[in-house]
Amino acid sequence: MASSATALVQTGPMAVEFQEFPLPSLEPGAALLRIEANGICASDIDAYEGHGGGMDPSDEKQYPRINGHEIVGVIEELGPLTPDRAGLKVGDRVAVNPWLACGSCPPCRRSEPQFCVGMEFRPSCYGFIPTYISSGLWGGYSTHAYIHPRTILYPFPEEIDPLDAALWNPLANGIQWAVRDGGVGLGSRVAVLGSGQRGLACVAAAKAAGAGLIVTTGLSRDRHKLDMALRLGADAAFDVETSDFVPEARALTGGEGFDVVIDTSPGAEQPVIDGLNILRSGGTFASAGIKHHDLERFPIDLVTTRGIRMIGVLGASHEALAMAADLIISKALPIGELRTHVFGFDQFAHALDVLKGKVPGEKSINVVVTPTFTEATSDTR
Repeated sequence: MASSATALVQTGPMAVEFQEFPLPSLEPGAALLRIEANGICASDIDAYEGHGGGMDPSDEKQYPRINGHEIVGVIEELGPLTPDRAGLKVGDRVAVNPWLACGSCPPCRRSEPQFCVGMEFRPSCYGFIPTYISSGLWGGYSTHAYIHPRTILYPFPEEIDPLDAALWNPLANGIQWAVRDGGVGLGSRVAVLGSGQRGLACVAAAKAAGAGLIVTTGLSRDRHKLDMALRLGADAAFDVETSDFVPEARALTGGEGFDVVIDTSPGAEQPVIDGLNILRSGGTFASAGIKHHDLERFPIDLVTTRGIRMIGVLGASHEALAMAADLIISKALPIGELRTHVFGFDQFAHALDVLKGKVPGEKSINVVVTPTFTEATSDTR
């Protein structure tokens, strides 16, 4: 076993460097994970660029930290076993619930661990906890991660590719936002605005829940994502730059409107307006995409006069994460096809550019970082 961990540490906005960390001693219930894969998402982009990513961007206490919260790896060492760790053993492949919760504060008692106020640092989420909090190994862009005794782990069979297991986190978001929060069920009419990996995960989750009609949206450059949405079960995929989306989408519902609209699009104001206009009276609008600004044209009277239910959705519950793990293990959905690129963690900045669509010729959906020093490769299965 290694005597130290190598980690990519963020020291400020768009500033990272490799550092070595001693491996920690393990108390009862703790574990040491040898990291195999870590997915990246829009919050990782925001965190790297200094916009926050769940943090107050003006808070200098957030640095230094090891980013990465979609962690999959193999247990390399276990502290003395506790009842919560019963059945785990060295060599098991597991995914890591990113939310580290005290279990006793008011949000935890409401089963909202993502809002926990009882831990030492907020947000108490892997990838956002600074390295000056012992043991320092709190992120996925590292060879190893420290697993706190309160961390929930989700076992995966040995035959499941760790790169596929890394899709468990975005799929759990789709289950949480579409099904558990949005209320999608048998026969529901659902519109998912935005075709990034979490938008596609919402499509997959809605399909698995038995939705009767699923539509999604994207830009012209997102054609490969829209095609993937159809592959995952969407009935229609609209390029909003070339189609008259609102009337065409409403027509698919016979003019009545959708039961649930989930906005996963980042930064854009128009999807909110479009989403409210295609909802039926009494429908649910779930806001997931971070806009980074207030909406100047928000049609509040439309919400009021049509009795629309608006909710914000963030992260995933333990139940959604467990359901996502079971779905990936079952291989019931072609979820692995979302993965387009795999990079070593020395290519982290480039991996973010690929995910943002800034690299000509690269069409990304899900991008995974591994703790290896390798040249960038595309997953072309």
